[in-house]
Amino acid sequence: MNSLRDRIASGAVTRGIWQNLPGPEAAELAAAAGFDWIVIDGEHGAWDPGCIRRRLIAAPDAVVRVPVNEAWILKQALDLGARTVLVPMVDDADAARKAVAACRYPPYGVRGMGAFVARAAMYGLDPGYVDRADADVSVWVQAESRAALVNLEAICAVPGVDCVFLGPADLAADMGLTTDDPALLAALTEAIARIAARGIAPGVFAADPDRWVAAGARVVSLGSDAMVLARGLKALL
Repeated sequence: MNSLRDRIASGAVTRGIWQNLPGPEAAELAAAAGFDWIVIDGEHGAWDPGCIRRRLIAAPDAVVRVPVNEAWILKQALDLGARTVLVPMVDDADAARKAVAACRYPPYGVRGMGAFVARAAMYGLDPGYVDRADADVSVWVQAESRAALVNLEAICAVPGVDCVFLGPADLAADMGLTTDDPALLAALTEAIARIAARGIAPGVFAADPDRWVAAGARVVSLGSDAMVLARGLKALL
């Protein structure tokens, strides 16, 4: 079963990293470093199903961020073996319902019945996959606009949403602010409290992780592997 989903549901604070570098070696290193989770980024990284497959083999519990909230894209991520997906730019409850439906088989959703020829069911060697997939797949959605903040409670109320992940950079751009503006920080603090009040795990991409854990965030990104490597190389030089 999805142990990450269970940990988050239990109220644990989890810390992870964005995995933007391509290739299974980078995913394997990120997973072995001891993070609670890694996000294979298919939105601001390349959406390459073949590469994502290899990265999921190296890091089996990785979260896959899809580039867009489309059923066929989510179907690909799940059929590749992802058990947790992160959907960007979810501005309202309808978009959240669309994301969840794409991750559920009929009659509860619209996911295509093709896992028996895909890696998710080990190409037919795991005949029980379809029966447990709806309960096993975890859906995280990103709130990263003023519209999403207005609709936050409605998004949290959508059955099947396990985490609402705040995107400070996109939210700042939408608000016409910088990422260190006090108005943005106040909006993020309030949003975390509103998400938590609905019994949903609040997530955030954090430049100051301790600040956001103290504010109530339970799914906290510590950065990006590409940024860590770039800064490490620069520091070494």
